[in-house]
Amino acid sequence: MNKSLINTLCLALFISGCGSDNDSDPSPLLGRWVTESCEQAKYEDGTPTNTWYRGYYEFTVFQTIQLEHSTYSDSNCTQFLDVTSPPDNNILAATYQDTGERQLQEGISGRGLTIELGEDERRIDVDAFYTINNGSLCFSDAFTFEALIFGVSETGSDNIDFEHCLTRP
Repeated sequence: MNKSLINTLCLALFISGCGSDNDSDPSPLLGRWVTESCEQAKYEDGTPTNTWYRGYYEFTVFQTIQLEHSTYSDSNCTQFLDVTSPPDNNILAATYQDTGERQLQEGISGRGLTIELGEDERRIDVDAFYTINNGSLCFSDAFTFEALIFGVSETGSDNIDFEHCLTRP
């Protein structure tokens, strides 16, 4: 009976220890996200092409952001375009750190986010925010997550851009 009691106490301590470590909670960013919009490509002179793109972003457990895109022949991004010589389609875009829950400026619950681009003396660190609302991942104006463009702006605002969000594929 003593052995059974000790096993029960050990199991209870193990379970309570596992459930109390809030620092190890995974970031809600983890995984693959896709741009909501299907964006038409343009030539260098700005005229539209007959090609559309959708961007895919993956936030990894190694705190990297990878960008890739798919090419389509229609404006709804339903007809996949077979490209014979695609560009390097899996680009390591940046590193990130989810800095935890925050109350955003607009009174929206969200989380802090630091994204780092570049290396050494050419490195840019930008702190801003994101929120997940109704399955859409929306970022501060300081970040750009589009089909072909990923970027950060040190002068961007902390206001959430609800017009350019990502969703789960």
